[in-house]
Amino acid sequence: MIKLETHCHTGGSSCADCPPEKIAEYYKAAGYGGAVITNHLQKAYFDGYNGATDREKNAYFINIYNESRKAFNARGIKTFLGAEVLAYNPGNHSEFIIYGFDEKFLFDNKPLFYYTQEELFGLCEKNGLFMYKCHPFRTREFTGNPEFMHGAESFNGHYHHNNNNELAEKFCDDNGLIKMSGTDFHHEGQPITGGIYIPQNINDGKALVEYIFKNEFERIEDKETYEREYVKTVKLWK
Repeated sequence: MIKLETHCHTGGSSCADCPPEKIAEYYKAAGYGGAVITNHLQKAYFDGYNGATDREKNAYFINIYNESRKAFNARGIKTFLGAEVLAYNPGNHSEFIIYGFDEKFLFDNKPLFYYTQEELFGLCEKNGLFMYKCHPFRTREFTGNPEFMHGAESFNGHYHHNNNNELAEKFCDDNGLIKMSGTDFHHEGQPITGGIYIPQNINDGKALVEYIFKNEFERIEDKETYEREYVKTVKLWK
């Protein structure tokens, strides 16, 4: 088994401020063998991507992933393509992570942030993708409808936020959702706190999704580090 980071940002948004080469070094030092690159797909960032058309901007999104893949692979860490999508829901901020798609999927559909949660879930169901709610109880985050998601982050380790992970775990239990765990990596020096274990022989998005749907994996949840660093952050920002 290898450690897999499930939630890692390497570029494409102002909140991801660390070069992929340095991020890969962090994960190598932490003993991870894989990472899902889940850069943001939301209109605010998409509009700033290189390119004049939606296709060109999607190509730019893929290029960010490919550059990250090279950096990670050079250090012996396999990568998987993912995305953190802000669903279309005016007045309610709600983001979802999607696994198992490829470049063609992006080009064949309108930008994913134009879909409501229900529509996005239907698209994932149709294409055999895995869709889960990230940081469902983070401050100012809309939890979303559990009927239209396969899972949710029962642990999010981004220490800049109050993620209310205990509520997220109960939300998963109450609704029969697959529990996910992720660091939500964005920043240089950020502690790596989450992930799951997967077999060494999983090498593509389809195989990863099939394994996750079995819901037999072990989660990595460094709650002590998250809580300690969150308290430090709150004191620093006061």
